[in-house]
Amino acid sequence: MRGLLLGVPVLLLAFIGQRPAEAVDLVGTWHVLIHYKDSRAEHPERERWEDRIWVFESEGSRIRWTDYPIVVFSDQTARFDQLGTNRAARVLHYWEPNAAQLAQIQEGLEINPRGSRSKALRGSDAEGWSSGGKGAYQSARFITFHEHWQITGMPDRPVFSRSDVMGSVAAENVEGRTLWKSESVDSGGGLIRGRYDRDGTRIGTFRMMRSGLVRTAEGSRKSQAEIVDTAFFGAMGSQLFAGELPGGASEEEVRRAIDAGEFTEGDRSDLLAQFERFVTESYRSQGNDPRVFRPDIQSLSRKLVALFVDDGKSIAEIQQMLMDSRVRP
Repeated sequence: MRGLLLGVPVLLLAFIGQRPAEAVDLVGTWHVLIHYKDSRAEHPERERWEDRIWVFESEGSRIRWTDYPIVVFSDQTARFDQLGTNRAARVLHYWEPNAAQLAQIQEGLEINPRGSRSKALRGSDAEGWSSGGKGAYQSARFITFHEHWQITGMPDRPVFSRSDVMGSVAAENVEGRTLWKSESVDSGGGLIRGRYDRDGTRIGTFRMMRSGLVRTAEGSRKSQAEIVDTAFFGAMGSQLFAGELPGGASEEEVRRAIDAGEFTEGDRSDLLAQFERFVTESYRSQGNDPRVFRPDIQSLSRKLVALFVDDGKSIAEIQQMLMDSRVRP
């Protein structure tokens, strides 16, 4: 009997020893900070960052993964550069949270639900988790869009991936893929570090830190969410083309054509397409997926064209309107 009792702890320790020392339990809330450089940007050498909140919930045999791309801190120190009244842009260096911001991450951040996405994933830690197949295309005439979310490498080195697929029966085209590949896990599984790769052009690192429960910004705190919007559109306004419009036409040339009644509906459509390209690239350059914000991009582009063509606003005036929060999607 004594030998059997002595053997139990030995067997138990042997069993524990086979378990990963840094196993990750994903269920809960995480703050994800990404540092990267963009080879497609005008200044590829510049340091860039973005952060987001990920929430993982158990739904029976599934895991629900929710992504919130807009994070709201009470203390915005060193996150945004103030360019003037109501103007701000993300700092162009690798932002790291200070002590107060770290404390808020641990306590629980506020989020703006705008742009959030969610997928239910099937599977297991052993086999991997997936949001499902690519779907069946029904016609060669219609293009469909599908997002595929996946988690592998659990529980010790999770790898998170998202593939955006657009295609039809006649053709299929993988539009983009984002990968967060863990390289280390510490702090009892509450801190994950690894490599970040978006479409092979945005390359860098990421850090996932377990966070307290999130709250939707509201009431007196809502102004913090507005700070994020001000920073985003302030940066867009500061980059808005001035003097020469895309395609080589100067602002003065287009204005003369409008005043002379020579600006056709085709010209308006071309100008709208140019504004849409600019707004789309602005969303992309600030770490957002333009496909998610497509309705906002189209709405804002139409408003910008109306301001320029119908209201006679100059590009400089439209810039200032974006920076001063006087025009939004």
